[in-house]
Amino acid sequence: MADGNKHDSKSDGGSHGGGGHKKHHPHMHAEHEHEEGWIVSFADNVLLMMAFFVIMLALNMGPKGGGEGEESGGGMGASNERLLDLAIAVRAAFNNPLDIHSTDPDDALLVQRLRQRLEKVSTNRDAPEGESHSVQTVRPSDWTGDGALVPFSTNSSFLEPNARALVRQTADTVVGTHWMVEVRGHASQWEAWHDPRKARDLGYDRAWAVGQALVDCGLKWEQIRLVTCGDSAPAVARPASAEAGVSNQRVEIIVLGETAPPDPYSGAESD
Repeated sequence: MADGNKHDSKSDGGSHGGGGHKKHHPHMHAEHEHEEGWIVSFADNVLLMMAFFVIMLALNMGPKGGGEGEESGGGMGASNERLLDLAIAVRAAFNNPLDIHSTDPDDALLVQRLRQRLEKVSTNRDAPEGESHSVQTVRPSDWTGDGALVPFSTNSSFLEPNARALVRQTADTVVGTHWMVEVRGHASQWEAWHDPRKARDLGYDRAWAVGQALVDCGLKWEQIRLVTCGDSAPAVARPASAEAGVSNQRVEIIVLGETAPPDPYSGAESD
């Protein structure tokens, strides 16, 4: 009997031990969850620290000697512009760039500032005066420089007085230098009517008229390069009407980033 009781007590102890072992499983699961939780806490702390430094930077970016009423005027103040630029940069850094076409009311100020910056970039280019900021600006590309755009009437290579004034404005910036000037003549598809020879002849006649006007203003033929593009490089692709294609009837004056070659016969008489 005693042995049976001992055996029973051992059996009970074993069963209790087994039960105790089962009770440890929830505790181990909780420890596992705790180990994963520190990663989330660490990420939260990093974000809070970054936000703190951004706020500190914004508070230290005050206006620097701005004009009177700078903040109360109709436009943005300098400090507000810097804060908006900072917000745009922060969003871009976090792979959440601002969409310039966004209609979200929360993005309205940021979109306005981004458009303002893009407008400044597009107008920050020296060119002769025109009816709008881009009329007298040659289309940007990797192989163009400063210059002007000279308009022409339909099927004409005659240089109108206003066009001649544009040529003189450009010539004044080049006369006395050795910069090469490329003059590109263009024609509209509506002028050529699918005749490449006619389009290129008209483009060359226009380029020649502008080149002669540049020489009359003091440039030398040695620094002028005439090119005819015909209707192969339209400013307005596939115009629906002759009126829509007027912008293609033009000559582009481009001041290149290269100098004219020296005259090989300049010292012939002295020899």
